[in-house]
Amino acid sequence: MRTVDFLFEIGMLKDMPRTGWLTIGITEPESIAEHSFRTAVIGMVLAKLEHADEKRVLKMCLFHDLEETRLGDLHKINKIYLKPRKNAYVDILGGLPFRKELTELLDEFKEGKTNDSQVARDADKLEMILQAKEYLDVGNSYVKEWITSGMAKLKTKSAKKLSKRIINGDSRRWLFEIKNSKSPC
Repeated sequence: MRTVDFLFEIGMLKDMPRTGWLTIGITEPESIAEHSFRTAVIGMVLAKLEHADEKRVLKMCLFHDLEETRLGDLHKINKIYLKPRKNAYVDILGGLPFRKELTELLDEFKEGKTNDSQVARDADKLEMILQAKEYLDVGNSYVKEWITSGMAKLKTKSAKKLSKRIINGDSRRWLFEIKNSKSPC
C-alpha cells in the first residue's frame, strides 16, 4: 500500500506549476513533472558528454524536485522568507524499498560535490534555461535574468557549451527545418 500511496503522491507533480514563472507574467507555466521529465532527458545527454554514471544522473534528475509534492515549488522570493527545514523527501520515501538509495542520491544532488551530482544539477539549470529561452522567443523579456543566473551556476564544460548554443539559437528553428515532410505553413 505504501508504494501505491507514493505513486499517487508523485502524480501531484503533474498538476503543480513551476511558480517562479508566475512572478513574471507567464500564466500557464509548465508543471513540475514536465520540468523533471526534460531535466532527466538533459541529464542523460550530459551524462554521456561528461562520462558520468547515466543511471545515477537519471535518478537524481527524475526525483530532484520530489519534495515539492509537500512543499510546492518555492521560487526565489519564497526562499527569502522561509527557514531551512529538514528534507521532506526523507518523509516521502519512508517505508519504501528504495528509500535508502533515493535518499542518498538526493542528498548527493543537494550537496553537488560529485561529478554525477554536478551533471544532474547542470541538467536542472539547463532545463530552466531552455524554458526561459522558449518564453523569451515568444516575447517575455523578463526571463533574461533567469538565463543569466542559470548560466552562471553551470559547472560542467558540456553544459556551458550547450547553454551558449541555446541562448544564441531559436527555440522553434527545428520546426521549420524538418526534412521530407509537408510544410506546416
